[in-house]
Amino acid sequence: MTDRKFFTQKALAFSFVTAMVMVGIEVSPWIAFFSVGLLIWKWGVENLKWKSLSKKVTGILSIALLVQILLQFRTFIGQEPSYTFLLGLSGLRVMDYRNERDHRFLVLLGFVLVSVKALFSLDIYWIIPSALAFAGLWYSLLPSDLPQKGKVLLKVFALSAPAAVLMFFAFPRVVLPWAMSRGSNTGQIGFSEELNPGNVAELAGVSTMVFRAKLSETGIKNGENLYWRGSVLPYSRGLSWRPGALGLRASEQKAETSDGKFYEIALEPHSNTYLFVLDGTSEVQLEQGRTMSLNGDIYRSARPIMTTTVYRAKWSENKKDALAPDEDYLRTPELRGRVLEWVEQTKNTSAGAEARLLALQELFAKNDFTYSLNPGVYGGPNDLEAFLFYRKRGFCEHFAGAYATLARSLGIPSRVVVGYQGGRYNPMGDFWRVTQRDAHAWVEIFHHGVWQRVDPTAWVAPLRLVIGAEDFFNLSEEDQKVFARNVEWRPSKDSGITLWDRAEFLMDDLNYRWTYFLVDFDRSSQKNFWQSLADMKIQLILGLLFVGVLGVLLFRSLFRTKGLVSEERVLFLAVQKWAEKKSQPQESGETPLHYLARLADEYPQQREALLDIGQFIDQKAYAGTEAKFPSQQLLTQWKKAVEKSS
Repeated sequence: MTDRKFFTQKALAFSFVTAMVMVGIEVSPWIAFFSVGLLIWKWGVENLKWKSLSKKVTGILSIALLVQILLQFRTFIGQEPSYTFLLGLSGLRVMDYRNERDHRFLVLLGFVLVSVKALFSLDIYWIIPSALAFAGLWYSLLPSDLPQKGKVLLKVFALSAPAAVLMFFAFPRVVLPWAMSRGSNTGQIGFSEELNPGNVAELAGVSTMVFRAKLSETGIKNGENLYWRGSVLPYSRGLSWRPGALGLRASEQKAETSDGKFYEIALEPHSNTYLFVLDGTSEVQLEQGRTMSLNGDIYRSARPIMTTTVYRAKWSENKKDALAPDEDYLRTPELRGRVLEWVEQTKNTSAGAEARLLALQELFAKNDFTYSLNPGVYGGPNDLEAFLFYRKRGFCEHFAGAYATLARSLGIPSRVVVGYQGGRYNPMGDFWRVTQRDAHAWVEIFHHGVWQRVDPTAWVAPLRLVIGAEDFFNLSEEDQKVFARNVEWRPSKDSGITLWDRAEFLMDDLNYRWTYFLVDFDRSSQKNFWQSLADMKIQLILGLLFVGVLGVLLFRSLFRTKGLVSEERVLFLAVQKWAEKKSQPQESGETPLHYLARLADEYPQQREALLDIGQFIDQKAYAGTEAKFPSQQLLTQWKKAVEKSS
């Protein structure tokens, strides 16, 4: 048997490569280049007579691939390890493609690639490429001699659609935690509850989405006031801060506020337990699973967030954390050099907390600090001194860490909060989209009996808070430096919403609605759905009858005369339908060939076409050889013969 060529199987090649691309954008560059290299090599083998890899070599490479995955990820379970293995295996199997067995295996592997992509990503953007790949894989499975393969495939999909819809509404959602693991501690959003110089800036350098939030009930329209708490850091090392055991909030600390309003968050998976909430949140309701309320107004899920998760939270503008701090919130590392001199001088010249807080504000507001995503490397025992008095260049984490350390040294209990600030408002969907670029750190001080927010970025680069991280970091570094303190200035494009902005808002809104629908339709939603149908008994019966009749009509229209599996059957039925109108039905026991010969004798004008059709059926159905003329040409010839006689 002649070897098959992968790239001549156009439906398979297009669909399989599309599935590989969908998975390839999620993996490390090395495996993507490896797979692309194998595809190029296979194309060269088939078109340029390059030497192919033997199955022994591809087998050795498969084992090496498994070893590399184990060394890189320390596990085979999770999104990136599974993606890496499937992509590498796909490239190797394309290299081995030679016969029908390989063809069917690639189709099966293609279905796995499409399914795994759907398992980890619910974004609406992948519907079209996934559907094209899925349809193409099915198309490549149909026999090459099957007539009108596209119509046959369309019929199959049309008839299977009702069953798919029924399964969605009737079968419960099943989540396999071990299958949904993303294979890393930081996960997709990369959030970390440690503050190291450059750590938050590194997160803010990418635009991966973290969550979407609907704040309609709260009435908040200004992104400048949106501070999303992720974690509280109580242990100072100067510019670096570390988390500690916050402990569960006491019952009296969790009392609900009567004037609270609810907002809703759809959080992307991150393989950890962080739940991001607005400052002023007093209660969190997770739709699936249990939440933990910790001191510092911090919330955690009892289980890692492995899939897109929706939760509701209660917020009040007047909600304040009044839990008194202990002595840990005054501890600082050993201060030295100009930092120690400034602290001692401020203590001597500023008697009370108000005066010392004012001195702190003036230090950051009047010393030409530069806010930058690329502040350079800080380290060593004098990093705080280097930042405050020499280099004066940093990101929000540097200003927050330095401020909180100095506040403690002046006798003011302080802590650093890490999370996100602001977001991009989508007016079409009425929600806020928060990405990694909105990563932020700020300070809370215990003053007048409550914890109060202080954000040093508001003195150094208030424009960042006013226009949002995305617009601010899209500016050149020179513009950031020049306009950072000018809260009235706006980028030139900010004069209005462009057509591109509207298209982007629309797509983001559609994606949000689609994702939310899939995530929110859980077991309780299914139960409510069927209960609502049960309450509408008459309407339900009429609806089922209508759907049943529609299904029967659809089935009959699709398969009344065209439920065919061969080309010869198509031709014979076309002749039979015409002959029955001439009152010349096929007699009992009469073979198709005898029937066609009889019609040829009785109708001279159609004789040539009838004899050609009979020869075609004889060669295809009985002799098993290739026919002289293709079926489509004979069908056209028959139609012309019929039209000529009418």
